Amino acid sequence: MKTKILLLMFSALFTLSLQAQSLGEFNAKTSEMGKGKLAKAPKKVYIASFNVNFEIYMEAMDFERGGSTFGGGQRSDATAKAAIGLGGIDAADIQAKTDQLYSEFVAQLKAGGLEIITADEAGKTEVYEDWERATGPFVAESGIPGVLMCLPEGQSQYYRGTKKNGRIKKGIIDDNLIPAKLSDQLGDAIIANVNLYFMFSEEGINVFKGNAAKVKIFTNLRMVGDYTISAPNENGFLKGQETLDRIASLVTFHQGKQGLGSPVFFGTNLKKPLEVEGVVKKQKVVAYQKQGSSTPTSFSGVSYMDTADRFSKNATWIEVDSKKYAEGLYMAAKMMLDNGTQSLVSNLQ
Repeated sequence: MKTKILLLMFSALFTLSLQAQSLGEFNAKTSEMGKGKLAKAPKKVYIASFNVNFEIYMEAMDFERGGSTFGGGQRSDATAKAAIGLGGIDAADIQAKTDQLYSEFVAQLKAGGLEIITADEAGKTEVYEDWERATGPFVAESGIPGVLMCLPEGQSQYYRGTKKNGRIKKGIIDDNLIPAKLSDQLGDAIIANVNLYFMFSEEGINVFKGNAAKVKIFTNLRMVGDYTISAPNENGFLKGQETLDRIASLVTFHQGKQGLGSPVFFGTNLKKPLEVEGVVKKQKVVAYQKQGSSTPTSFSGVSYMDTADRFSKNATWIEVDSKKYAEGLYMAAKMMLDNGTQSLVSNLQ
């Protein structure tokens, strides 16, 4: 009887391990600059941003332009577009895990002896003059195609406003200088910024496609380091144009102002993507469209083949377990946050 119970327990644990989320290799780099000056700095911190961004939809396009061919023929344009999305995700599950991450982050900072500066106080600075304020909790469009943003409960942050297309306005030069300016205007307080990005899709490379447009999309849920998101530009003047958004998962702390930058900086970023396994089934979506062509006859000049522009689209939706998805994001984000925060807190004493 005892043996049967042990076997049942082992079987249950084995089944659970197959169903549970797991993380791939965590390979991050933490930069530390001016840490010797941190001990004398004010024990105050302002959390300027805390965002968990996650992709739920991806659309990729390949365009092959037509034109004249050898011998006087014509070849039509060809467009292939593939789309893939995640279904079944409940915003409440993402919100709950983001709230948990934020509360644990704040607790770590306080445990390190830091006082949290409120958004109300930060809003009085010259830096944030005429900026808009967002207050969590909410899940909303990030301004990047297919990517949503979650802001935790208890967190308020400032932004320049949004453009007509929903994208957040950015400064051409001084966005990277904001933390130093803000620290200076908040009495040399530490400025924390947390921005994490989770992608589930990646576009494949097409070779030997011939006279055709071809798109391949693979699924792979992961937190990304430096990454560029491309998407079809529906408002572009030319066919095949794309929008490009450069993103990076980062946990950073700036303190003080010296020249244009900060003399004290702690930053953690990923050397390679941190995969979240056991949540999104790995698969491939392909869209392919061959160009039409025509060759005029020597006696009529009439084309008997269709040279109209050709278009192909293949869309796939993948259903996921919402709670497993949210837990997987939490596990990866927690590892990144703990690594980055510990590098700061350990140097506060």
